[in-house]
Amino acid sequence: MKHYLKLIFCIVILGSALFPMLGTLAGADSPNLDKSARSPLPSLTDNGLINWSYTKQFDEFYTDNFSFRTYLISVYNGIFERLIKSSGNKQVIVGKENFLFFEETLDDYLKVNQLSDHDIQRLNEVLRIQNSISNRLSVKSYFMVIPNKAKVYGEFMPENYRVIGDLDSLDKVRESISAMEYIDVYPALMNEKEKSVDILYHKRDSHWNNLGAVIGYKVLMETIGKDPLLLGQPHGKTDWQGDLDRMLYPAFPRTDQQFYFELPGEFIFTKAIRSFEDLDIQSRNSDKTGKLVMFRDSFANALIPFISESFNEVNYFRSFPADYTKIPSDTEILIFQVAQRNLNWYLQATPIVSLSGKDETVMPSRSIELDFSVEQQQRSGLNYLNARFSDQESAQMITAIRIKSQGLLYDAFPIYQDTYFEDDIIELGFSLYTSVPIDPLAMEVYGFMDGHWIRIE
Repeated sequence: MKHYLKLIFCIVILGSALFPMLGTLAGADSPNLDKSARSPLPSLTDNGLINWSYTKQFDEFYTDNFSFRTYLISVYNGIFERLIKSSGNKQVIVGKENFLFFEETLDDYLKVNQLSDHDIQRLNEVLRIQNSISNRLSVKSYFMVIPNKAKVYGEFMPENYRVIGDLDSLDKVRESISAMEYIDVYPALMNEKEKSVDILYHKRDSHWNNLGAVIGYKVLMETIGKDPLLLGQPHGKTDWQGDLDRMLYPAFPRTDQQFYFELPGEFIFTKAIRSFEDLDIQSRNSDKTGKLVMFRDSFANALIPFISESFNEVNYFRSFPADYTKIPSDTEILIFQVAQRNLNWYLQATPIVSLSGKDETVMPSRSIELDFSVEQQQRSGLNYLNARFSDQESAQMITAIRIKSQGLLYDAFPIYQDTYFEDDIIELGFSLYTSVPIDPLAMEVYGFMDGHWIRIE
């Protein structure tokens, strides 16, 4: 009997391995149901020479394109979730009661590897500079951070994930950000969570649902001093395909509950859109007043219908970093919206805006030696200077930067922008856009450290 069981086991294993290969050889289709980026079929030659990376590239191609790929991934992840109560996808955490969480938010939940106190001070400086620009443009600016799902529904995280630290990044922002008016949606979400039998975030998605979005919308409107829409009771419908569920089950994702509100339907989109994921969206409502611009991420998708019903004109820009050249001259309100999990982006990319020099001086308390490398180029019709400190550890305590060039003093963003500015790696330096070029060899650089200005030699 044991002999037959071993034989059956071997047949199952070999069959599982050969099945996709045989399907590929037979020309069976491998539909890209999860819409992910796929590696292309490599060539044996590269610019007329032998492609020595062919085997590696072919392995990547086959891994992404073998027959029945998405179906087998879905079956594999289903076994993990249902039998082992775990995830077969490293980007997804399987929680309690059918909750899924985005692995990218785990450090925030555990309250480890957070933005440091100096990072928060640098973030406050970035917002201070942006707020001063807004004041110059006669625009009122607001900063809005939307909590991670695990921040609101942490009780559904797996038991083996135990909180280690005291504060997460959102706690630090709520305590310390003062340079720009803050739209604080977290208390309202927690208050509604205690009262409501319905959840405010999708179980199988990393984002809030329309119930949560309406709470955020009302806080936004209250903060900017504008009356929100009068909304009736929503109706629920199980028709939402969550992003985390699609990661696990690209071939047959489950549907999640979404809530729908009856809206006046007074606004229009001024150009055709494919979805709320579009980079640039503009709406117009002739029955309302107020012109608003929002630099946003995907969490704002659910806000778009409600905000568009409430303002005469709204421009939503999902591109990052914030590009001030896109802001219409008659804008009245500017909102910088970001998800808690993306807060680090604000310390990794330079806002595209021309900074003006002032006829001022800095009185440094001392000088320090701290080398930095400088890159310069033309971007968006402006001169872009981007500098990285060579000694990253010594630069940790510098929270603000001033540059003096040709007798004028410039506020520089305490940001070094590298190639991949949407990762979690923050490198220290400074950057700015100006209408006139700055000579790196002639400029003076000052840093703010321990409550004093110092000269950086």
